[in-house]
Amino acid sequence: MSNEDRELMLSALEVSDEMRRACEALCQLLDSGDHEPEHAEPRYVISVASRMVGIEAHRLRHYERLGFVRPGRTDGHTRLYSQEDIDQLCCVKTLMNDLGLNSAGVQFALVLMQRMDALQRQVVGMSDRLNRVERRRRAGPNSTDIEGEA
Repeated sequence: MSNEDRELMLSALEVSDEMRRACEALCQLLDSGDHEPEHAEPRYVISVASRMVGIEAHRLRHYERLGFVRPGRTDGHTRLYSQEDIDQLCCVKTLMNDLGLNSAGVQFALVLMQRMDALQRQVVGMSDRLNRVERRRRAGPNSTDIEGEA
C-alpha cells in the first residue's frame, strides 16, 4: 500500500469517526428536546436569548439570516425567541463549537434532525395503530371495542 493510499485511508477513518461523533451528538440533542406547546411561545428578547445560549446578539442575528432559527416578532419588529428557538440555538452552538461543523454542515445536520423527528413521530403513530389492531384481534370478532375505535 502506498503512502498516498494510507493517507487516504486515515483521512476516511477520521471522517468516519467525526460522522459517528456527530450522529451521537445529534441523537443526544434529539432526546433532550421538549416539544410542549408552551415552549413554542415567543417570549425572550435578543439580549436574554443571547445570555441563555452564550452567544453574542450579532451572532444570533447572523444565525437567523442563515435560517438556523426564525424568532417571532412583535408589532414593533423586536425579535422574540421561544424556548424551542433557544434549544435550536444551543444545538447550533454545539454543532459548530464542539463538532467543528461549518454553516453548511449545521444546515445539513438540522435538516437531518428534523427528518429524524418526523420519522420518530411516524413510528410512534404506527406503533399506536398496531397496538389497537392487536387489542382488537385479541378481543375477538364479536366483541365491542371499549375505546370506540372502528
